[in-house]
Amino acid sequence: MFTKIHHVGILVPDLDAAKRLWVDAYGFTVDESRSPLPQGRHVNMSNVDIIDIPVGESEIELIVPKDPESDMGRHLAIKGPGLHHLCLYTDNLEEDMRNLKNAGLKQRESLSCLSQEGDNHRATFFHPEDNLGVLLELWENILPKEQLPKNEFRVGGGLSRIHHIGLVAPDLGGAIELFCDVYGLRVDQAVSPLPDGRLGNDNVRVVDIPVGESEIEVVIPQDAESGTARFLASRGPGMHHICFYTEDIHKEMKRLREAGLQEIGFVSFGKLKGESIGWLHPKSNMGVLVEIWQDPLNE
Repeated sequence: MFTKIHHVGILVPDLDAAKRLWVDAYGFTVDESRSPLPQGRHVNMSNVDIIDIPVGESEIELIVPKDPESDMGRHLAIKGPGLHHLCLYTDNLEEDMRNLKNAGLKQRESLSCLSQEGDNHRATFFHPEDNLGVLLELWENILPKEQLPKNEFRVGGGLSRIHHIGLVAPDLGGAIELFCDVYGLRVDQAVSPLPDGRLGNDNVRVVDIPVGESEIEVVIPQDAESGTARFLASRGPGMHHICFYTEDIHKEMKRLREAGLQEIGFVSFGKLKGESIGWLHPKSNMGVLVEIWQDPLNE
């Protein structure tokens, strides 16, 4: 069973620039017990350096490929920095791995770490093919919770958690089949009732799928002209944006603008009653489209 978003993997060209963005500008803190600065932690299997940045119960994993000929090195060279993979935490790796394989998802054996290797966890990856363009990692801790490292740094400024990860998909039926029938998750029908989901900004239909304190937000364009539709046409289905939650969106958007991040338009009211949202341009976010979200009615 998937119980939370463990982390979102973001490819970056160097850790110093990534730290200036996510630590100095956003205000998050590196977990130096796991990934001490300045080099972070090195993962031999994939030949990358990583710094881990906790956000609520989840993390941002900033990744620098050390080999330009590796899969991640070529990905960075061709597509540039940005969202790379989604990692879900599982309380039973073997069962979830078996369910995904039985449903036809392809495991990336070369990236799997099913033994301890001194890192207190096991992990495996599934190919974006047949997975709506999402490179999926499954993560399971193998130490009892009381023996896992403690981490107190989970807020960036007034950004308290990952509200959702936005994915773009070509049709609603295929997304429901993947995330509900295959993953075993459920749509929050109080927010996005089936069969059509809810209407979102940019002329899209949306289904909200809770995972722990966060969500997977699946977005389906309803025309060919919107920015979301152009993203789908040019890049195919996959990860589109990351959204952080705040209790004071005007304060946080002002703070981030003053840190040099480019706002896309103004804070606006979304299609959900009471919600306020703001967007920050990927050009000022190392290739990552960032959404800021506040829902005063539910605070």
